[in-house]
Formats: sequence, C-alpha cells, structure tokens
Amino acid sequence: MAHDEHDAASRIADAGRQLVDLAARVGDDDLTREEFDLALGEAGAGVVRLFGPRPRSKPGEGALWKILAYFQEHPNEWIWGDELRAVAGIGTWARRVRELRVEHGWEIEEQGDRYRLRSLDRNAEEAALWQLMNAIRRRPGSGKDRVAALLEARVGHVLTRDDLDYVAKIKEGSRRWRELRDEEGWPIESHVDEPDLQPGQYRLVSADPKDRTDPRQRLYPEKVRARVFERDDFTCQDCGRNREAAERAGDRRFYLEVHHKTAVAEQLDALPASELNDMSNLVTLCHEDHLRLTAEFQGRRRDERAGG
Repeated sequence: MAHDEHDAASRIADAGRQLVDLAARVGDDDLTREEFDLALGEAGAGVVRLFGPRPRSKPGEGALWKILAYFQEHPNEWIWGDELRAVAGIGTWARRVRELRVEHGWEIEEQGDRYRLRSLDRNAEEAALWQLMNAIRRRPGSGKDRVAALLEARVGHVLTRDDLDYVAKIKEGSRRWRELRDEEGWPIESHVDEPDLQPGQYRLVSADPKDRTDPRQRLYPEKVRARVFERDDFTCQDCGRNREAAERAGDRRFYLEVHHKTAVAEQLDALPASELNDMSNLVTLCHEDHLRLTAEFQGRRRDERAGG
C-alpha cells in the first residue's frame, strides 16, 4: 500500500473509532457537537486523500438526487438543513431542495431551517406547470406577451402573482394581467371577482375573443367592484347564478361584471364619479346577461329617440 493510501486508511480508521466511542457517549452531559464535527472532518479528509477531489456526478447521482433519496428514506420526518448539506456534499443544497419542490413537483414543506417530504407521490401537475413556465419565460417579446401566453395556456386554472412575475421576467410583472383585462377586455378574475380566489391569485375564464369583457368595466375602481359583488353575494342578479351554479350547469365561461342601471354604455365615460360609482345605480350581472340587458336597454333608448 502506498504511503498516501496508508495514511488515508489510518485517518479514516481513527475517525471511525472516534465516532464509535462518541456514539457510546450519546446522552452524556459533557458530549459536544464539536467532537463529532472533528471526527467527521478527519474521516472526510481521509476520503479526499484516498480518492482525490469529488468528481462530477453522473446523471441521476448528483446532489439533487441524493437529497431526494434521503427525503424518501425519511418521509414526513423533519430534517435539518445541516443534514441535507451533509447528504448533498455541496454548499448550494438549499437550491436543490427548491428545485425538487418547484421544478419536479415534490411536496416539501419548509419551517425555518427544517424540511420534510409530505408525500412519496410527486405532483406531476406542478412539475408540468414549471416546465411550461420555463418554456414561456424563454420566449422573445414583452413581459405582457409572456403573461398572456401563460394565461392562455392555463385558461380556467388559477395562477399566482409569482407565476406571472416569473414568466414576465420583470419586477411586478403581474401588473400585466390588469392591462390585458382593462385595455384588451380579457376576462381575468381576481379575488375581487370570485371569493374562491385569494389575493395574488388570477384566472383567465376564456381565451375566446367572443367572451371579452365590456371595455367600460375599466371605469369602475376595484374597491367599487368589490363592494358591488360582495353586496350581491357574487351572484348575477338577473339569472341568479354564481360560479358554482354555472359550472354545475356546464358553463365554464361564467364571470361577473358591474352593470349601471340608468346609463347606456356611451354615457358612462361622461358621468361624474359620484354618479358612476353610486352603489344604488350598480348591480352585479354575469357577462352573458350584461350583454343582453345592455343591448335591450340601448334598443329601447333608440326607439324612444326615434319616436320622439
């Protein structure tokens, strides 16, 4: 045996004996972590001297997969970050945990510097969403274009502010959804429109241009919209449906709009804010009924002018 190999073997053996002795003292008041760290350091140094620097991992054998295997050996157990650092053998272990959770769909809960794998079953849908978001993020064009692409690809599904910011590649990229709604009429819901959504969650109801909102919905401030919808229990005051009832009937293109009882569309732009936002003049309607009632109201006004 070469001198270096003999020296490495001796260091590993000495460290092993120290660890056995320390394990026998577990529970003693005078036992310290530093003693374990020194023994482990000696063992690690001996391994490096024996094998040389750690080689590049083969596919499927890297730090990420070592961490995953460790989680799978200890499901639903809290694991300290230092444990994962030791298992991974790299300083960037926390990034690998995030990759397992976000990119690969593993349900890993974090609490301070502790982590646990909640399920041995991977969330394939979350992993697919991450892959989709990355593909859209790499597209050329504006942040608004990429937000639009993600909303269209996930029509009917809830997306978060973080999702929209990520594909936009700009800080507060989630504001682009409001531009799509207010400037282009995309029927995008937030917690203001639907009680099943939390602040920072958004959902595109339909990507069909025929389902675009009344462009004058932008005239009503969010606080006014919220008050009207809450007062009317998020229910269309004409057909009596809410989202749950509409979906039970197979209508997945249902969403709410604010309807002004006395002013036709072309008059809304000129109304003073006090009259435009007067709660007694506003009512909750679904998009379908809003279109119909607005058309009927405008028809009556035309008939009145013609008759007058």
